[in-house]
Amino acid sequence: MKPNHPLHLASYLCVGSLLLTLPLQAFPGARGGGRGNQPNGTTTRTGSYQSLYHGRGTFNSSVTRAPGSATGTSTWTNQKGTGTHSFDNTYTKTGTGTATGTHEASTTYANGKTSSSQGTWAKTAPGDSTYTGTHTGTNGDVTDVSRDTTTSNGVKTVDSTFDNTTTGKTSTVDKTISTSDGSKQVDTTAAGPNGKTVTSDQTFTKTSDGYDKTGTVTGPNGKTSTDTNDVTFTKNGNGTITRTASGSVTSPSGVTKQTGNSETWTKTFTPTPTATSSATPSTLD
Repeated sequence: MKPNHPLHLASYLCVGSLLLTLPLQAFPGARGGGRGNQPNGTTTRTGSYQSLYHGRGTFNSSVTRAPGSATGTSTWTNQKGTGTHSFDNTYTKTGTGTATGTHEASTTYANGKTSSSQGTWAKTAPGDSTYTGTHTGTNGDVTDVSRDTTTSNGVKTVDSTFDNTTTGKTSTVDKTISTSDGSKQVDTTAAGPNGKTVTSDQTFTKTSDGYDKTGTVTGPNGKTSTDTNDVTFTKNGNGTITRTASGSVTSPSGVTKQTGNSETWTKTFTPTPTATSSATPSTLD
């Protein structure tokens, strides 16, 4: 349910464990946790998934958006047991194109271990924002997290720093995102505390029923692997939606490994009742 390229980066850098456990909701406005232009109300999603290498399971999630806030919970069950995740984000408009917000999230895994994150966020201009917070990993290590997002001439730059206060080690992840005519280019450079770097260049191209992804990942030894992924969305006759992903990863030595997973879910939206004229105006209007 997440893009594949962070997994490649994680195979090289210890920062990968943080990248995979820090939810998108850690940064208000990201998919799943921010207000954006989503309508007020509750969206629920219930379904099942299966992966080529990681088994199968079920999931359900609920996200409630209201003026100035977004909260949500999700639960998943597979052969390892049941895990849960919850988040609570706030959002206050401070001016034209500016806002501030807070973030809290926690995850409990099937093995009983937990992780959490919390922080503050500020939108300084259209397309520009900063986030400062902490992430507590399953091993108890606390990592200071900072993220700066800027947009210029349609290109978004995201610079993130992860400073482990327990070990004193620092890692960085710098990303540029550009879009043009139905395609998106995402270039990422991750640097570990040992100074070694990994680069990932991924191209996403919109198709009639989803998108295709092709890219390369170059490790600290300078060797490059290639990856492809074809993602489709199908509306089924019974009202459910199926997302199917299939692709491959080819190592620098030429060995190819197939990848794939699918999800099928039912999605419902319950709008918030329209406020009466005597209600306090929304701070987001």
